[in-house]
Amino acid sequence: MRSRFAIAKWVGALLPRAALAGTVLAAVSGMLCAAMAASGCTRARTGLVQYFPLKPGMAWTFRFSGASGATGELTTTNQAPRKVFGFTAVPQQNAGGDKTYTEFYADDGAGIRHVAIDESEGLQSRLSDHSYVIKLPIAAGTSWREIDRTFDGTVYDATTRIESVSDNVSVPAGTFSGCIRIRSIGSASAAKGSARAPGARAGLRLAADDDEVIVEDYYWLAPGVGPVKATHQESRGEGPMAQSIDFTLELEHLKP
Repeated sequence: MRSRFAIAKWVGALLPRAALAGTVLAAVSGMLCAAMAASGCTRARTGLVQYFPLKPGMAWTFRFSGASGATGELTTTNQAPRKVFGFTAVPQQNAGGDKTYTEFYADDGAGIRHVAIDESEGLQSRLSDHSYVIKLPIAAGTSWREIDRTFDGTVYDATTRIESVSDNVSVPAGTFSGCIRIRSIGSASAAKGSARAPGARAGLRLAADDDEVIVEDYYWLAPGVGPVKATHQESRGEGPMAQSIDFTLELEHLKP
């Protein structure tokens, strides 16, 4: 959902992204960028953009709820396409909490690809991450490997896989049927090795000491709708010093 919603995967959407202050999520970036149907959805042989709409002008609001009790909203807005790193990409502006930034996505024929991100520090390529929201063929069992980042910037290897194409999902925006369920799981540690994106810029944060970082994302995509829900679980360390981040994103409102 990297991030995914995730983004948010998914994610970003998704797989989603976020900034934490203590145990409070101040901003969430999503693997979610979706269009909502008025009365659910049914599965059809549709193209990639049916599962991750890239139409300029659309805006989506997602409800965030964390295991710590934190709640909030994320609004994602599609903007006019731009030429970025050789791709005609759609900028998706994400606003939540006190943070606003833009991610760029493009249909490269193999899938919906995360091309770049702009977090007010200049445009940064994500091409070396080989990160996709969804890839062809749209069928259970399709999988791919990519590089992603935790909330604090730790880089990790992830395996992403379409698990189902027939899930039913209920969120504040409605009930959706025939939806795709995608799972992304990855880890990094000093002992087991950390992901290193080919050609990645210096300064990327890798797992420190012996702490193992384990990340698991799920996100659901509806044809003609896009991502409608995502869950994220991130854990670091073991025993009494273990830390965990858990949250859910659900589609709440659409501005067509």
